[in-house]
Amino acid sequence: MVAGHVSQIFNSIQGEGIYVGRRQVFVRFAGCSLDCNYCDSLRFRQFKPLTCEVETRPGSMKVRRMKNPMDSQQLLRHVKRLTTPDVHSVSLTGGEPLNSGEFLIDIAQSCKNFGLRTYLETNGASSKMMRNVIDHIDIVAIDVKLPEHSAVPAANWPSLLKEELACIKISLDKGAEPFVKIIVLPSTSEKTITKVCEAVSKLGEVPLVLQPVSPTRKVKSRPTMTHMLQLSRAAARSGMKKIAIIPQIHKLIGVL
Repeated sequence: MVAGHVSQIFNSIQGEGIYVGRRQVFVRFAGCSLDCNYCDSLRFRQFKPLTCEVETRPGSMKVRRMKNPMDSQQLLRHVKRLTTPDVHSVSLTGGEPLNSGEFLIDIAQSCKNFGLRTYLETNGASSKMMRNVIDHIDIVAIDVKLPEHSAVPAANWPSLLKEELACIKISLDKGAEPFVKIIVLPSTSEKTITKVCEAVSKLGEVPLVLQPVSPTRKVKSRPTMTHMLQLSRAAARSGMKKIAIIPQIHKLIGVL
């Protein structure tokens, strides 16, 4: 039986991307190896937290703490208990779920066997792990990092982008439904967006969400709407066909 470390399990609405507003059960895997300067989930970067916050009943936002590591059967029982008739899918998020290896695969497969759609939220840093799990994934939200995000040292950013692009291609090839999300900082340039979007558009028709950053940590302000619209135009000129500008809705309405 596979076990792993989880930070949270709860029922809420998707607050980001093209499925914003859809109800999901969220499984937040523990640990992330990147260090984005806008990260609003620092407490979930720890790889082996002692406990996991599990919602007591769907949508209550009241949690109790359960011991880690948690085996896959125990986790699935919580997912089933928190699943309501209006749930669209199970969000496998983080942290970074691809870091959880066989534990992620087991959870994704178990959710599919239970009849639930799976929605993977990932930074796409491991194409090897994506190949291993993609057969059990329906929707892939790939959070493509930019150099100004400082997720990795500047010299390593081209390698990270290469992995992210490979994850997009794997998702397309395997018949999953990928979309790309890019967090936009005030410093994000048309040149950077053009470079990334030209590379993505060569892989196929993939929706793009430009998400204005929510100020936190090292980022103190949002980009202006004028700036967002300029970047949207640059993305379209770079070959992207489906572009949306969507902020973090869950923060606006005050839910998990």
